[in-house]
Amino acid sequence: MLERLFQKIFVSIVRVEDGHEVLTVALKNKKVLYKEQRHFEGDEPSRLMNRYIQEAVDVSPIYYISTLNTQAHQGAHAGCANNKKTQHSDDTRVSEVCRNKKWTLYASFDDLHSLTYEYNAIGLDFIFSPFSILEHSFADKIKETFALYAFSMPGLFTIAIFDNGTLEYAHHYTNQKSSDMEETSEEAMGIDFSSNIVEEEEDRDGLINLDDIEGLEDLDIIDDLDSLSDIDDLNELEEVHEFSEDMPTSEEKRLSREHMMIKEEIDGSAEDYQHFSYIQKTLHQFYSMDECRNRFLETVCIADSKGTSDELKRYLEEELFLNVLVRKVNVIETINALAMQEEEGL
Repeated sequence: MLERLFQKIFVSIVRVEDGHEVLTVALKNKKVLYKEQRHFEGDEPSRLMNRYIQEAVDVSPIYYISTLNTQAHQGAHAGCANNKKTQHSDDTRVSEVCRNKKWTLYASFDDLHSLTYEYNAIGLDFIFSPFSILEHSFADKIKETFALYAFSMPGLFTIAIFDNGTLEYAHHYTNQKSSDMEETSEEAMGIDFSSNIVEEEEDRDGLINLDDIEGLEDLDIIDDLDSLSDIDDLNELEEVHEFSEDMPTSEEKRLSREHMMIKEEIDGSAEDYQHFSYIQKTLHQFYSMDECRNRFLETVCIADSKGTSDELKRYLEEELFLNVLVRKVNVIETINALAMQEEEGL
């Protein structure tokens, strides 16, 4: 009865790099009355944002406020049994939600409490997991396609492997600082990009710095210079330098250039390069597990919130020989859709 008399207000909040995005949707009798999206500056919810949301929900006693959990300590596991001891060996207290009686989402109580406190001025009704966005984005595929599914958003990368609706593997990555990111990615790829840099440093070490000649005690340096007056001696030194064991071979230089080209091409977005290494690492991990049962993954489905996965797609296809499907996903719209689904189930 109340639903016929009052609007339903759905407010979705997503923290972005430079503030917060807020989407407000008003429904009445399942018809959209209005939709508005606003951006608010600041890492923390501002008074202006809180006032805007409060005014939006004041028009009706039926409203729902939602956000996304982007914290590190969360994930998913197969089954819906209460197996916290095996899934959370670090004794972290978690909240768990069973999905389709097949698999479970979990998140740290401390992280959820922190989010609740952060938005205490307006209150939260739903806190969604990145795995929920992944599930919603590929609802048509997960039920029947054995594939690796990923959700990409600035600051996080969520991966799950499903086979006919059964969760086989899941991991939630939160991106590191850029300085650490390249080091981590290079280690995961097993590629050494340092050969050219080492060569330059070695060349600099072999040079004589004229600024070092400050007094008579440095006359031995002048002697070194005098000893190089013979052209034949210079040629001999070049030959020795060319065939030194410390110098990289022509093949090593070629491989280094190829590896550097791969990194530079995919490094249009440093995150894309890291996501490539995450997927490669996940596949390696899955293939080493007993649950793999000698199966081979051929398909990767990526829900991309930035629309910048073209290079990632190409390299997954060319380097790992995978079939790749990329779908553009609007995170705040998806959160709103998830909140509407949850409200219908109440």
